[in-house]
Amino acid sequence: MPDAFATCRALSKTYASAVGDIEALHSVDAAFELGYVTAVVGASGSGKSTLLRLLAGLDRPTRGELRFDGHDLAVASPGELRRHRRDHATFISQKAADNFIPHLTLQEHASDARGPASQLLVAVGLGHRLDSKPSELSGGEQARAAFALGLARQTPLVVLDEPTAELDRGSAPALLEAIRRHAVSGTAFVIATHDPDVTAIADRVLRLDRGRVVASDVASTGADAPARREPPSSEVVLEARSLSKTFKRGRETLHAVERAGIAVRRGEVGVLVGRSGSGKSTLLTLLAGWQRPDAGDVLWLGRPTHPSTLPWSELSYVPQRFGLLPELTVRENVALPARLARRESSQRVDELLEQLGLDRLAHRRPAETSIGQQQRTALARALLLRPAVLLADEPTSHQDAGWRDAVWQHLLRASEEGTACLAATHEERAAQYATQRWEIADGIVSPRP
Repeated sequence: MPDAFATCRALSKTYASAVGDIEALHSVDAAFELGYVTAVVGASGSGKSTLLRLLAGLDRPTRGELRFDGHDLAVASPGELRRHRRDHATFISQKAADNFIPHLTLQEHASDARGPASQLLVAVGLGHRLDSKPSELSGGEQARAAFALGLARQTPLVVLDEPTAELDRGSAPALLEAIRRHAVSGTAFVIATHDPDVTAIADRVLRLDRGRVVASDVASTGADAPARREPPSSEVVLEARSLSKTFKRGRETLHAVERAGIAVRRGEVGVLVGRSGSGKSTLLTLLAGWQRPDAGDVLWLGRPTHPSTLPWSELSYVPQRFGLLPELTVRENVALPARLARRESSQRVDELLEQLGLDRLAHRRPAETSIGQQQRTALARALLLRPAVLLADEPTSHQDAGWRDAVWQHLLRASEEGTACLAATHEERAAQYATQRWEIADGIVSPRP
């Protein structure tokens, strides 16, 4: 075994919040060697992201030692931390958009890298998007681009937070192969993940539970999926007829959605399955009224309408970026639709917080919770008023196995209460929860049994 490049000794991190101190890590001991892949696993809120931020020099530990090549980052000067971030560690956030300078194209990002960034972008399937800005990419394309640009920095340590969360199974293998190839060349990878494909390529697994290292590295498999059922109603609540949407990219016209037809019935769970960049998020934003189609209609109970005019009690939406208000607590975010509608909701809020594992976090602000917990907060908010239609974009992308199944169970429960649910996802396994399934590729929607 080679000498450790980085070591943690009794590493602890406590955050101050409006409701008291939050201990994210407690006395963590760990070692990371060059040329090795370490998968950091654990439930949402277990401290994975906090550990990664400490390793990358983005936060300081509250107690303990964090040594890199003999230097203790816990007592490093601001200048030493900057040099660590510049020369020794690359951090790739699980919020893919946070890894970019918004006004620069991928090619402009690549020109500032030390290594062959353009070649890496081509290797992850983005050679045709070099002239695109990050906002013009899908979530999965942003994740692949951030990974390629991060590798091109050529630092000895690469820290990845949920790198495959927004990738379909067709896109992920190229990323995993690149991790193994660069590890063999001497790069140390530390990867926070819920993905069994990532743990399968790791040299070791570090499991965290409520900020502590635990011995077991066996991930939860989640609950068995229920048998598929027919929806209790044939009434179509929300329908798309021949929806089309194009975007201009220089001289090129991108057909994001092309003459799409889809109908969601009351009391069903429908899934729209497609790869990164297939058009599924664009279709959901059209159905939600966040964008206007170039052609076609959105029908509500058989009548053409613009969905943006519908209240939360009729149509709710869980976007990939969650849309939580940072100044409100978790509880206040969940209660927001009822507050705007001037409706009493205390009991319903309490039920959702408990069911989605958020009750102990109710008085924290979103930034004081994990990404998975933020995603469940957005789902609870969307479900609060028992809407007629719920649209959810990748609702389980940041959940561990247990919470992933729990989220689908909540969608099923909502459908049994009469809500028509439509979820866009790259997870093929989601089809086992659905009463109706569509696939989308290159903007074209096709029904599947």
